Amino acid sequence: MIALLAIVVIGIPSARADQKADRAAIAESLTKLAASAAALGQAAKGSDDRGARKKFAPAATELGDDLAALARRAGKDVPLKTIGKDAAAIEKDANALIELADEAEDKDERKSLRSQAVLIGQGVATARKSIETASAKDDKPAEAAKFTGRLFNNSNSCSWEENVRFVISANGQQVFQSQLVFPGKDLPLVLHKGSYLVQVTDTVGKLLAQGTLAADREGWSFKSGCVNQD
Repeated sequence: MIALLAIVVIGIPSARADQKADRAAIAESLTKLAASAAALGQAAKGSDDRGARKKFAPAATELGDDLAALARRAGKDVPLKTIGKDAAAIEKDANALIELADEAEDKDERKSLRSQAVLIGQGVATARKSIETASAKDDKPAEAAKFTGRLFNNSNSCSWEENVRFVISANGQQVFQSQLVFPGKDLPLVLHKGSYLVQVTDTVGKLLAQGTLAADREGWSFKSGCVNQD
């Protein structure tokens, strides 16, 4: 009878800080599963049971080789979507290995092989799901950069001061409207990187001035100017 091997079923957290961490965790999981499959194949190869030795052992060894190769690829720049497809194919082989345990003639041998093959199959399924989760994260578009700047009512330096509001639009859609900003005061604002139309209005919404704003760096600024100048 083949001694029960210690097989670790590794799960990979779904929320990793970055792709590099995802790949490292996936590669580690696959490497441990590869070692378990290889050890199981080696043990079956030395079995007195012909079915275990001739049918099960080669399949387990090949599964270990495939998992090791996939682990190496996961640690490189191969797209995770591609890794996921390969993992799905290997998962089918892992499930087939469970059925091959029935080739063993000895009942205890058969039970031992099946239980260990099941654990490996569960580990491969977990790894495949983790790869898909990481791949889906990579497919999400990166959030546009954000920059903090300030809107200035500098009408206090003009011949006529004015309380104003700032109305900001992008692609024809309003994205921000301020409360009243008094002369000589300013308002901090965080905007996504991009180009904006800024309209300066009075207390009742009358358009006094407008201009374009490029929020492309930290510390951008927009000044109202002399909006009520004769």
